[in-house]
Amino acid sequence: MSENKESKRVIIASGGTGGHIFPAIVYGRELEKNGAVVSWICGSRKLEREIYNASGIEPVILPLEGSPMGTRSITKIFSRISDVIRSLRFTSRYMKSFKPDEIYLFGGYISFAPMMIALMRRIPVTLHEQNTVAGRVARLASKLGVRIITGWPVCEGIKKFTYTGIPVREPVRLSRQESLKRLGLESINGNAKIVCVAGGSLGSGPLRDLLTKTAARCDECEFVFLSSKDRYDEGNAHYILPQWDTNPFYSVADVLVCRAGGSTLAEALKWGMPTITIPWPGAMDNHQYKNACEFVKLSEKAKMFNENDSPEELACLIKNMLQ
Repeated sequence: MSENKESKRVIIASGGTGGHIFPAIVYGRELEKNGAVVSWICGSRKLEREIYNASGIEPVILPLEGSPMGTRSITKIFSRISDVIRSLRFTSRYMKSFKPDEIYLFGGYISFAPMMIALMRRIPVTLHEQNTVAGRVARLASKLGVRIITGWPVCEGIKKFTYTGIPVREPVRLSRQESLKRLGLESINGNAKIVCVAGGSLGSGPLRDLLTKTAARCDECEFVFLSSKDRYDEGNAHYILPQWDTNPFYSVADVLVCRAGGSTLAEALKWGMPTITIPWPGAMDNHQYKNACEFVKLSEKAKMFNENDSPEELACLIKNMLQ
């Protein structure tokens, strides 16, 4: 895209996990189609750079890898406070150079510095909250008068917001044969029922353990686990490496089993696939459970399952959904 003097200049700040980053990329690409010049800002975690790079984006990286309130380590708390101060200075210099017309924040710790500098410079700023319970930065943003838009019809912790939904990647449904080939799973019987397991971009040990035990009780199905550290097969359980292009993964899913991050559930809704969501019990303010409650209201093909229930019960639910 050729840049001209009339092009709107936009900064999008998003980091932490894929649940924050993927909606930001989708929205930013749409702005670019409409002629905007977009710059993405993220934190210094390796995962964040990998997700952006997989989409052909070189983000501006803040010297920050987490919130001071996201750790109990005294050393890390002071280190991250120092990083926040450095990030404020860095962001101020960058905005002075880039001269944005608008700022869009997609939540998480990375949004704080761009939000504060935008408010100081009187640059219009909007924050998108992907969960049904507002995070700390979103709640602060609301108190400071920042415009809030949300991914779900409800958003606890914020009184005034506009419900817009979550920007998600447009589904590209591939043939089962092509999908299995791209996933490196040519050995799977293409006629078998396939259960796809997604634990989020950070993975999920407890979810993986539960589903591994469940797979052993569903020997008529093949289970594909996304975001494994290693690629290997164990009976009817197949563990594959992270796939930033999720079209092949979703295309083979007869049933999706996933955590209840807002963006993951929005993608499941977009694909319209049978989904079992298992909220992460450790999510702040129990927001994954509340996400899941909204999700099952919106999808007739969705069920919620408790992580502490037995593999036998989950196997029974999966078999019922496959009928």
